Amino acid sequence: MNKAVITIGAGAAVLAGVYTARSVDAHERSADTTLRTADGTEIGTVQFRAEHHRTQVRVRLTGAPGVDAFHGFHIHANDVTANGEGCLADPALAASTWFVSADGHYNPTGQLHSHHAGDMPVVYVNSDGSVETRFEIDAVTLDELKGKVVVLHAGADNYSNIPLGPGANQYTANSADATSATSRTGNAGDRLACGVIGDD
Repeated sequence: MNKAVITIGAGAAVLAGVYTARSVDAHERSADTTLRTADGTEIGTVQFRAEHHRTQVRVRLTGAPGVDAFHGFHIHANDVTANGEGCLADPALAASTWFVSADGHYNPTGQLHSHHAGDMPVVYVNSDGSVETRFEIDAVTLDELKGKVVVLHAGADNYSNIPLGPGANQYTANSADATSATSRTGNAGDRLACGVIGDD
């Protein structure tokens, strides 16, 4: 499972991010992407930086959708060409169709959700649509990040932490779909914004 340290402060479009590798100091290599909504509106950036054998993540967003709420935030794979390529969305279609060109969570070891390499902490969108947060992950390197996709989801991520069972302090699953979504994605819902970590 990713270990994270969090600090919280104050038409169809194909989207690409930026990947940079500085030769001056290996500790300063970074991979960046710009997140955009389905209509192509740019809402901010996500930067990944190698630091002391971990990857620091810095998120800066303005005008993000879904204000005053927590949102699932993940690195998705992007290598099944049958799904499309990159971040594709048509704002005229239902939100459930947005950015499905990106694959599921980056999960090279075949784990269940909350143990995917691409699982990251939820982000909180302030009432003005801003997000400013930093955290560290250790399950994915900068070399792995190139070409992957960062997705901001409509709902919070439950990290598959739902105590299902017959006890009075437990929950009963209301559908197989809900249970399946929880084990795959934390049931974080539709994809509201997306950015490819690219090389141009």
